[in-house]
Amino acid sequence: MKFSEFADLPIVDCHVHIHPSRISSEDDLEDEAETLKELIKGGYLTQIYISAGALGLYLKIKYPGLFYAGCPLPNPETSKKVNWNRYLNLMMEAGFDGVGEIVSKPAPRGERVPLDDPYYEGLWSTCESRGYAVLCHVADPEEFWDERLIPNWAKERGWAYYGDDYPSKEELYSEMENVLDDHPKLKIVLCHFYFMSANLEGLSRFLDSHKNANLDLALGIELIHNISKRRDDWRTFFIRYCDRILFGTDIGVSRTLQQHLDRVWLIRNFLESDEEFYTPSTADWLLTRYSEPFRGLNLPNHVLKKIYSTNFRRLWGAEPRSVKVDLAASVCEETDDKLATSLLKTMRGL
Repeated sequence: MKFSEFADLPIVDCHVHIHPSRISSEDDLEDEAETLKELIKGGYLTQIYISAGALGLYLKIKYPGLFYAGCPLPNPETSKKVNWNRYLNLMMEAGFDGVGEIVSKPAPRGERVPLDDPYYEGLWSTCESRGYAVLCHVADPEEFWDERLIPNWAKERGWAYYGDDYPSKEELYSEMENVLDDHPKLKIVLCHFYFMSANLEGLSRFLDSHKNANLDLALGIELIHNISKRRDDWRTFFIRYCDRILFGTDIGVSRTLQQHLDRVWLIRNFLESDEEFYTPSTADWLLTRYSEPFRGLNLPNHVLKKIYSTNFRRLWGAEPRSVKVDLAASVCEETDDKLATSLLKTMRGL
């Protein structure tokens, strides 16, 4: 299907980034901002939730109504004790809309703080009591733990976890489930389908046991590949759990406007069409080219509407929070975000 043939529905992308390594000047940020604006237009998106630190506040001011922004967390290596209630309330008052993306990718045990560690207890309890929605990446594809199956591109990026000093995938899931059990009203979305697209029955049990957990569809392309292999069973799953699934792309891993659009197209074509299709040749290199075709789920419109926008707005609110520019500038200064501080002070002057 072409973009023009997709359902005419509001769409909020809950999983977009601007990587700090690409932003060294105001000109760099302006280029990124223009690209994202073109993405919204060309990809028929309505709004974006962006994980870009304080730069997200700048985008919210520059393009009112188009962006929600996720607040970053203090680095546990430099912030041994955090007053989470004060920190999060200040961030939301400044104009952030939710928390994260929080990233709990595997790392050697000595270099990471588990999600269920007492260090994070105030984070989870504040988010639960105040209703702050959280976007959270837990684990990675299971083949990254298997030396025989891990792809070379993952090895090259340091995503090989089969050494004894790395936690298992099951350990990471146990941490998250402890958090969910202790905070049953926590609003949380688990990125990349919780990396369980190869385990339909296990994911069903997880969602049935943890009623507060939601999933996003951000690629890894293995998500579409795995689901296509049991297309009919997974279609039933999507309809059954349509209140718990959100549209997301992981744009920002991609680099160009065309690569961004390819990610949007892949997920929309997967959800809406009944076609067999492949990764576009123009897509970013992380979207593995499988020899077998993917198969679309051809979901009904009432299901698509929930996945595309209703579920996000239930968790994050119908509209983005307004930015208090003076407070946002002081928050950025406090966190030593020099570029964001400069931009926000300029906007304060205007």
